[in-house]
Amino acid sequence: MTPWAVGLLLLAAWALPLLLGFLSGRAFLVGRRRVGLGLLLFGAFLGLLVKPRPLGLLLLLLGLGLGYWPLRRPA
Repeated sequence: MTPWAVGLLLLAAWALPLLLGFLSGRAFLVGRRRVGLGLLLFGAFLGLLVKPRPLGLLLLLLGLGLGYWPLRRPA
């Protein structure tokens, strides 16, 4: 595998916990607790798989924070 392909795979692996955390935070914000919990659990699972582990979990928490505390509340 080329270094570019490995880099793209790592970037996607790091982006998934961030995205799932963000979507989970938005789901909790609008009152969809079961959806938010499912997204959070799957994001935590992927965050544990990403190497290095603290980075994956940090990105999950960052996404959760960005999704739950938005600059503007949805109507």
